[in-house]
Amino acid sequence: MARTDAIVLGAGIVGTAAALHLAKRGLSVALVDRGGPGEETSYGNAGIIEGNTYFPYPLPPTRDLLRIALKQAPEANYHLSYLPRLAPWLWAYRAASRPEKMLEFARVMRPLFGNAVAEHEALLMEAGALQYLSRTGWLKVYRNANSLEKARGDLDIIAKAGLDFRIVDQAAA
Repeated sequence: MARTDAIVLGAGIVGTAAALHLAKRGLSVALVDRGGPGEETSYGNAGIIEGNTYFPYPLPPTRDLLRIALKQAPEANYHLSYLPRLAPWLWAYRAASRPEKMLEFARVMRPLFGNAVAEHEALLMEAGALQYLSRTGWLKVYRNANSLEKARGDLDIIAKAGLDFRIVDQAAA
């Protein structure tokens, strides 16, 4: 039987990159996915490699939580019987959503996220697939000024974390 030093769960871009780096360091790696490579989260991310982020995503506003609680939101679903087991996690999520906690997370994780594009670029170059990398940036569009204003708190946190962004008008977008 072949020896396996590491098992990587998920053959999306992150799992595949992790498996490649482990293999380059001489480990025997098993890459396992319940679906085909890149068919889960990486597929949903549409191939986006983001180097400017400030995770974790904060807990949604109260009105969105109410929609989720009333099972009127497509972005989340739950079984009522599971809610007591989910409550401690939700409480921790709420605590991690405080601006100071998000800034601390950004400070600690920034070096990892900051290298994401360069690391993926190196793997693409090795694979002879650099032509598939497009450095066009990220554009987040708000339907109206009110929607942008609601996001102002998040934008303030992003600015405090030192992440580069700019607000443009419709013509520039």
